[in-house]
Amino acid sequence: MRNLKGRERIFESAVFMARPPLELETWGKIRRTTIAGKPTAVCRYRDSDGVTRPIQRQGKTPAEAERNLIKALKKRLAPAGEDLTGNSTVRAAGARCLAEPERDELAVSTRARYRQSMDTLIGKGFGDLRLAEVTVPRVDRFLKRITDENGPGSAKTVRTILQHVFGLAVRHGAMKSNPVRDVGRIVPPRKPVTAPTVADVQAMRWIMWAYDVTPDKRGATRSADLGDLFDLYIGTGARTAEVLALRWDRDVHLDTTPATVDIRGTVVIGDDGKVMVQPHPKTDTSNRTLKLPSFAVEVLRRRREIAYSEWVFPSAAGTLRWPHNLARNWREALAGTPYKGLSPRSLRKAVATLLRDLMGVDIARGQLGHATPAVTRKHYMQPLHDGPDATAALSAWVENSE
Repeated sequence: MRNLKGRERIFESAVFMARPPLELETWGKIRRTTIAGKPTAVCRYRDSDGVTRPIQRQGKTPAEAERNLIKALKKRLAPAGEDLTGNSTVRAAGARCLAEPERDELAVSTRARYRQSMDTLIGKGFGDLRLAEVTVPRVDRFLKRITDENGPGSAKTVRTILQHVFGLAVRHGAMKSNPVRDVGRIVPPRKPVTAPTVADVQAMRWIMWAYDVTPDKRGATRSADLGDLFDLYIGTGARTAEVLALRWDRDVHLDTTPATVDIRGTVVIGDDGKVMVQPHPKTDTSNRTLKLPSFAVEVLRRRREIAYSEWVFPSAAGTLRWPHNLARNWREALAGTPYKGLSPRSLRKAVATLLRDLMGVDIARGQLGHATPAVTRKHYMQPLHDGPDATAALSAWVENSE
């Protein structure tokens, strides 16, 4: 030891002397010395790989050497440009999260919904918070406010997004744990499923046909095609976005017995804000071939003869139709009627309930494209209220009692 130079003695003692281990990415006491005639500052630094290394910097004066060392240590701790830190905002972390490669696996409509929620609900109400300031109580209060102001559906979407955002922050070391794990449950109010009756569907059908043949406010002929769309809804139980995605050459088979339509895509609003067809429906089980009743076949045969577009239900210009425009026409048709407020989704409930009553739950599930009958029961079937005929069995309580 006594033959070693000053610099080597310092380094050897720093490495081999028994000391309490430093926290990861921290340094110990800085000491000033002279090495090769120059003022030098040295310390031990425990690197991110767990190895403690001696670090030194020199300067014109001992104070400058220490400043140079501290600057080097801070630079060593500084994250890469794309890394998140506790000082990063939730908005910045959200933008980084939505740009992650795994987000590309989400459906286009899901990505658009996440982006909109991030820009509005999260960005305006939580976005300026630093990741180091995010706590379980703050997240819990925020989600409760979203539930009160925007509904439980929006709150669940926000919670899912924050789960991903804070998970990314944890992986970057910007947060120690994901606070979303410990927030309270979002419990939507229980609303009984109500489905239009056969009489309701028949009445709504005539309302739609009447709307189509009635001139609009300018006296022009309407091109809404609500009557034909209505018949495809009740003839298939398909979603609006699935019906609008139908192509003549790919999805409609009128020469088979029975005639069928293939549900293979869905209309969505793309990342560029334009309407497009996603090459797969909402879920894997939504890929299905549906056999058509005769009234739906008649509608498609008639439309095929006068078709001017590859789409079965195009816009007036022959392009892919916007679901928002259809929804506006739908609301206008039902305005001032007993069915105001009912949407095309209510017809899926009507189809599910009718098929359940006549053919069983599993047939209804397959028609609507659900993975399990539980989804169909919970969200689309009007509950049965008639109990079984148990009169004979219940009579046993009083038989031969007199």
